[in-house]
Amino acid sequence: MKGYYETDNQGTIDLITRATTLYDSKGELLNYLFINIDNTETSNAFSKIQEFQNMFSVIADFAEVGFVFWNPLKEDGFAIDQWFKNYNVDSGRVSNVIGIYSTLHPEDRKMMLDVIQSLCSGKLSRYSSELRVLNPDGSFKWLRSTMIVRRYEPEEDIIDIVGVNFNITELKEVEDKLIKAKEKAEESDRLKSAFLANMRHEIRTPLNAIVGFSGLLVDTADLDEKKQYMAIVEENNNLLLQLISDILDLAKVEAGTFEMVDGDVDTNQLCMDIVQAMQMKAPQGVELRFEPGADDFHFISAKNRIHQVISNFVNNAIKFTSEGFIAVGYVLRPDEIEFYVQDTGIGIDPEMQTEIFGRFVKLNSFVHGTGLGLSICQSIVQQLGGGG
Repeated sequence: MKGYYETDNQGTIDLITRATTLYDSKGELLNYLFINIDNTETSNAFSKIQEFQNMFSVIADFAEVGFVFWNPLKEDGFAIDQWFKNYNVDSGRVSNVIGIYSTLHPEDRKMMLDVIQSLCSGKLSRYSSELRVLNPDGSFKWLRSTMIVRRYEPEEDIIDIVGVNFNITELKEVEDKLIKAKEKAEESDRLKSAFLANMRHEIRTPLNAIVGFSGLLVDTADLDEKKQYMAIVEENNNLLLQLISDILDLAKVEAGTFEMVDGDVDTNQLCMDIVQAMQMKAPQGVELRFEPGADDFHFISAKNRIHQVISNFVNNAIKFTSEGFIAVGYVLRPDEIEFYVQDTGIGIDPEMQTEIFGRFVKLNSFVHGTGLGLSICQSIVQQLGGGG
């Protein structure tokens, strides 16, 4: 039969054709022999494997997941490129330094050396850990690395180890933020509880004094006693007003509604006003003075808030200075002005100097106050663009 043979099959097949010549005993050409091999299934299987490898490479690159297969006895195996990328090393032959590259943090590198030795000796069959890998800019990224011994037959030169690593830097950052947020929330609850307990005491103290001495003021007819009681009532009135003012300021800070109104600030006049206003509060034997830094200096800022900050520092100095002086002044610098309040008081221990700006912190529980003043001052200074 000549021509084509009809078939009901659709599509195409993948053929491998082999051809050879046939000779007789005298070497004469007799014929040609052709052999066709249907390679369709093999070709399709290879294509699917290749497609899977390509897809796995895309996923591995997107998810930053690396994979390795390794036999330490033969120092043989393979790894996808992402395995090396995660360690910030160039792709290369998998060898007996697998997973312990020089880019690892020294502590983690030593740990991985011990782990791999345990895997190779049969002491471990599986291990997972978090590793720090040095980035080119000097920072570290985090990897989760897992090693599994799939087959352990050292007598047959077979120790098959499968490894997977993936970048967990973002997860670690989120975890760190969550931990800090949790700690901050717990600290906030603790401080607020301490604040409420402190406020009950701080508010009750001046109220008791006001109520008690107001009653004595009505009952006594002695003029000297009346003056003494009136002074005590006035002192506790001022203390109560300061407590309420601090609480309101704290509420504004929390709500982000702290008012800042810029205007012209006469530096010398501002400092002199503060010194004159607080002169009468200074203990006997303590000089409250202003030390001018320049003949005349003006700048634009929130005058009332700067006044509040300096006054708070002066008020604290008055509480803890029993002799000597309290000086208010400023120093002009190229791009800024630095106000200062110096005193000859008891001072603050160096280890506590970083604590005093915390909310509700009181270094001396025997001195009246909310423990909010310096925290509020720090917030004001930061909102004004200053240091603190």
